Amino acid sequence: MKKRRTWIILTIVLLLAAGGGYAAYARFFAGAEEPQEPTLQTATVTQGDIVITADGSGELVPAAELELAFRTSGVLGEVLVETGDQAQKDEVLARLQTEDLERALAEADVEVQLAQLDLADARQGPSDAELADARAALRDAQVELKLAQDAYENTSDSGLDAAVERAKEQRDWYVSYYQTQKSRYEDGDISQSDHDYAMNAMISADGRYSKAVNQALTEETTAKSRVEQAQTAVYQARENLQLLESEPLTNTLTRATLAVDQALLAREKAQANLETAQLYAPFDGTVMDVAATAGQQVSANTSILTLADLGQPLVRFWIEETDMSSVAVGYPVTIVFEALPDDTFSGEVVRVDPVLVTVDNTPAVQAWASLDLDDREAHLLSGMTAEVEVVAAEARNALLVPLEALRETSPGQTTVFVVKPSGELEMRAVVVGLRDPANAEILSGLELGETVSVGEPE
Repeated sequence: MKKRRTWIILTIVLLLAAGGGYAAYARFFAGAEEPQEPTLQTATVTQGDIVITADGSGELVPAAELELAFRTSGVLGEVLVETGDQAQKDEVLARLQTEDLERALAEADVEVQLAQLDLADARQGPSDAELADARAALRDAQVELKLAQDAYENTSDSGLDAAVERAKEQRDWYVSYYQTQKSRYEDGDISQSDHDYAMNAMISADGRYSKAVNQALTEETTAKSRVEQAQTAVYQARENLQLLESEPLTNTLTRATLAVDQALLAREKAQANLETAQLYAPFDGTVMDVAATAGQQVSANTSILTLADLGQPLVRFWIEETDMSSVAVGYPVTIVFEALPDDTFSGEVVRVDPVLVTVDNTPAVQAWASLDLDDREAHLLSGMTAEVEVVAAEARNALLVPLEALRETSPGQTTVFVVKPSGELEMRAVVVGLRDPANAEILSGLELGETVSVGEPE
């Protein structure tokens, strides 16, 4: 019984092994003889929107911002606004103290009147009194010249000349005396003291002679200078008289006319300085900063306050250099401020700077966008940060297919495989418009609802 049971178990094992091998054989050869058909990946031509955008970030800036300053220096009298105040165009914002400016205007008026009087005198000619004074001045100058000439001639006969001659004779005698004493001293006939006495006497005589000569020269020089001054005075007096007795010279009238013009210009400047002592708002805006206080000395063209137009603000924003082709003037934008996440504003690009800037150590394109407020009472503050989306291109209600359906058969030639109702594939040329990361716009070549292959058909 035991042996028989062993054979029965062995027979069962062999039968099971044979059955498994047959099953494996059947599956292998059946698969080789009957291959399965691959599943074709397809998509339907749909209708929808495709939008090409570029994202950036930026901040709100005023449409216009201007630092206001007086055109003349002075002491600030009063400031009529504070930071945050709204100002209307032509409203007075600040004033200077005007006492010095009023005094300058009064002085300029006086200069104008004096210049006008001089011009009138030049045109009318001299009076009889002026002519008499000019003739008397000429006579006095001529008398002074005669006296000076006589005094100069008398210098040659003065006692100083005799004194010079006496001093010269004494000097010459002492020079000869010294020479004699010097020879005797060298021969040993006289002492050292006798020699020194003769030398000192000679030096003293020479000094007296030099003094006499200098005095005589000074007298002559003084007399000569007096003559020259008198000659100049006579020349000027004669010129003045001739000028008065003749018709007004063209250049005299010209000088007088120019003097009047110069005085008038100075008065206009003083008047303008007085008028500009008040600082006006050039446009409607918000006072952003006040940099001076009443009583402070201010210089011309030094900023007193800053006025900004926040009624039509702009958004200055930056996008990455790689997206520079997606931003241009006129492109629409959508703007969301960080402080107002539930409000979306629209606008358009109004300027693109021609030079890249560096933002967070990254090259970026700087652009400016308008902001359409649409009469909304949004509380916007200059400097608010914003996220900006630029719409570079868009197509609405366009025919769309996945990008995987497109095949470039040759440069500039794109085709798709259309799946016919029978299951056959038809290669068809299409014209492609916009593309986003998932879909492409089909301008021609396909109809809405058609099925296209998105795989790799054989």
